[in-house]
Amino acid sequence: MKLASKSIARLSAEFSVIVIGVLVALAVESWREDVAERTLELEYLQRLQNDFHEDAERITRAIDATTVQQGHIDSALAVLKDEGANTEDNLLSVFLASRSIWSREIGATFQELFGTGQLRIVRNPELRIRLVDFYSYLSISIVAAPGLKDRLPYRDIVRGEIPPDLQKAIRDCGGAQARILALPDTNMVKNCDFGSNEEEANLILDRVRSNPQTLRALRRWAAAFTALVTRLESVKIRVDEMEQLVTAEIARH
Repeated sequence: MKLASKSIARLSAEFSVIVIGVLVALAVESWREDVAERTLELEYLQRLQNDFHEDAERITRAIDATTVQQGHIDSALAVLKDEGANTEDNLLSVFLASRSIWSREIGATFQELFGTGQLRIVRNPELRIRLVDFYSYLSISIVAAPGLKDRLPYRDIVRGEIPPDLQKAIRDCGGAQARILALPDTNMVKNCDFGSNEEEANLILDRVRSNPQTLRALRRWAAAFTALVTRLESVKIRVDEMEQLVTAEIARH
């Protein structure tokens, strides 16, 4: 009887050791997973912080470029309404008015988190909601906004008449600003030999002017551009707020 009791006690002790060992192993594994997840969260937060910082700089450049772009649009309107000489400078104004001040390269990290279902990595529920709300707002107010789409009819008409190699030459003359915003300053291009001549400019502008939709499309883009500039100011404020929120979350790690 005593032997049986000892055997049961020993088995119970061994079973307890096994159970405790399993529980400790599970706890260690859970701890490791938690550490790995928090490390991954911090990496994503730092990427989001960097995204917002770069987005703020990009939007600031776009806002700064609005004066330049407004000048392009005003010049193009004057060219299309005027039946005077078809010069290279006038061709340049008509083309540059079709450009955009807005880069759509925005929110790469959020798109990755959202698209892969990893948004849960961000543990702060309030921050998750703010991220979703911000990018929804951005999509509605800028990326998918009518303002940008209103540029497309005019852009398509103009680019359908100007040879692609000439378009590329004009963009290349714009230097770094053209690569960032696809919006070169007129004077930068005027001081560069972009490979056109008066005869070619005359033929292209005649075709552009002969299209009854061109001036109407440019006027529509000009009206939408004014509204777009106002929205960019609001977006810049929201981007700065999001950068501050993410920075604060990083500080809590």
